[in-house]
Amino acid sequence: MKIITHGCSFTRYKWACWPNFISWFENATVENHGEVGSANETIARKVLETSNKSVDHVYIMWSATDRYEVMQQNGNIKTGGHPESKHHDYYVKHFLNEEQNMYRTLEKILLVQLFLKSKNIPYTMMIWKEDILAKQSKLYNDIDWSKFKFYKEDKGLWEFAQDNFSEYYIPGESHPPPIAHYHWVKDIIFQSKIECPDEEYRKLKEWKI
Repeated sequence: MKIITHGCSFTRYKWACWPNFISWFENATVENHGEVGSANETIARKVLETSNKSVDHVYIMWSATDRYEVMQQNGNIKTGGHPESKHHDYYVKHFLNEEQNMYRTLEKILLVQLFLKSKNIPYTMMIWKEDILAKQSKLYNDIDWSKFKFYKEDKGLWEFAQDNFSEYYIPGESHPPPIAHYHWVKDIIFQSKIECPDEEYRKLKEWKI
């Protein structure tokens, strides 16, 4: 079984994130396409590029709504925002606002859902944080929310980790520690009662960067 995962630094970081623990609960090869700083348009595009007949399941964690891509003159794509702060500030001031950002995110979610459905590829979606969902948008009702895994009905990994594993955070870090990622997979994605071996769990609790 082949699984691919997509997201931002909450999906792929300098320590083990939730894709690293999927194989603990599913007999599968996991290919992680997460990238630090990814905008939701980046995530959507990469899902479209990597999803094919060889993929058995796609897991996606949507990121912050205020990020965007910049196509540079050399053809490279800079994700997360403009590399020059003055241009970023100008773009945000004159062309972006919170409502538009959220609407664009819902558009990307709907696009990916329709694409994966057309390819008959099973998928699961999640959010990094609750504030990316614009419930007042007309698009909101067009999205299949049954395909999402939430914490407390409409929250994401950020809230889950802060509420339950704050004592394991590294000082100065906003990214959830590995133990939070493990429990996200166990308790939220798979809702499994299977416990990992005591020695492995001890390593998660005592983990240090």
